Amino acid sequence: MSALSNKVAIITGASSGIGYATARRFAREGAKVVVAARRQPELEALVEEIIQAGGHAVALAGDAKDEGLAEALVELAISRFGGLDIAFNNAGTTGEIGATPDMSLSAWEDTINTNLTSAFLGAKHQIPAMLERNSGSLIFTSTFVGYTVGLPGMASPDEIAQSALYLASDASSFTTGTALLADGGVSINRT
Repeated sequence: MSALSNKVAIITGASSGIGYATARRFAREGAKVVVAARRQPELEALVEEIIQAGGHAVALAGDAKDEGLAEALVELAISRFGGLDIAFNNAGTTGEIGATPDMSLSAWEDTINTNLTSAFLGAKHQIPAMLERNSGSLIFTSTFVGYTVGLPGMASPDEIAQSALYLASDASSFTTGTALLADGGVSINRT
């Protein structure tokens, strides 16, 4: 039996990178996946790839900052696959790069809404569906930059997908309310 057999997962930010790799990984492990991102063609290609490999997937394009999308994803998971067990709130952005005095308020708000508000909106609608099943895995992507400095090109999307798989599986049943640093050791490295 696969790690996620008979589980239903929502994955946001799934049109590329970590979300894309995680959707493929979860589907290979037996999960039925509901994938979301803004780019419809990339989502459709992902769903087709998963179905061709024998998995189950459905896509819904939209902006993670939209509460309507968060609600619709849960409704789709329930109507198509019967419930919700896993939510990987992965949509995010680096935002506008530059000196703080040069940053616009709208750019700041867009970054906050994409990275934080979207996660809140997802959880707001995902938690009740998980409570209906008396369990669930609620996973959020964040950055380790709060712990250390970023190094471009160090960790692959598949490596992060493997960490998300652990958190989504029964193997993590006693892991809760904590940050799992999947940073290739950068947070303990001093140069």
